[in-house]
Amino acid sequence: MAQDPDDFPQRARRLARAFACITALTYGLIVVGALVRAHGAGLACPDWPLCFGEVVPQFDVRVAFEWGHRAIAGSISLLFLAASVAALRDPVLRPALLGKIVLTGALLALQILLGALTVWQLLASWTVTSHLLTGNAFALGLAFITRALFHLASPPAPRPAVSTVTRATVTATAALLVLQMVLGGLVASRYSGLACTEWPTCNDGVWFPGWAGALGIHLFHRLVAYALTVAIAVSAWRSRGSPVLGRLLAVAFGLVLAQVAVGVANVLLRLPVEVTGLHSALAAGLVLTVALALAEAWRGAPTR
Repeated sequence: MAQDPDDFPQRARRLARAFACITALTYGLIVVGALVRAHGAGLACPDWPLCFGEVVPQFDVRVAFEWGHRAIAGSISLLFLAASVAALRDPVLRPALLGKIVLTGALLALQILLGALTVWQLLASWTVTSHLLTGNAFALGLAFITRALFHLASPPAPRPAVSTVTRATVTATAALLVLQMVLGGLVASRYSGLACTEWPTCNDGVWFPGWAGALGIHLFHRLVAYALTVAIAVSAWRSRGSPVLGRLLAVAFGLVLAQVAVGVANVLLRLPVEVTGLHSALAAGLVLTVALALAEAWRGAPTR
């Protein structure tokens, strides 16, 4: 049956809402993944894709966290597949979304493989870190599909051009955030969260007692956090004349301040589960906000 061209904005908006819900579920899954790590439940199911050889095993707290994480991930995969098929069946939406959906689907496939490898490789540091990074990348892919659909439904009004310097500043900030995400994954996967037991110093009143092993990863993570806070502040100040970009970076600045505070609390309170989960939630929100700011900064031709 031919689709009514006049109904296109409504179709795009409905699909945008569907992908927005999947995006929200995926960010929730990232937080659940952090809670799985915090509870030491990464190998509570010692096999994959089954758990103790069963589809639904007997539960204790740790098995429930790990099995629930897998169940939510499977549900998100099915929802993404259904929404993608609906979008690509639309002849008007297909050209605008095909590349984004294929790339996001590839990230999902990689994430599933990394999830299996995380179990098969007994929580090897590289699998845990890669799983975290790919999960955030998949969530961003969903967010950009959602953004594209809302723009197709209601094209945004023209916006002020962004200067070349501001664009470069936001890009550098995004690169610094990627580095910080890698370091955060290594801190979690190598159990470096309490390599420093004090703040702002590290151990015994010393700021930088050494750079080897877990201690070096922890200290480097701290230093990049401070640099990222400054970079976001500078980017927000430079973007204050751009309504959308300025708002996004103002939100990012609030998130990074909260993230630093929660990171400090993680050390001083000795990694309580609730604070660890909040730390991951803020990190995921920061990634989304900075990524959207980066896309906004690269809209149109820059000014000098």
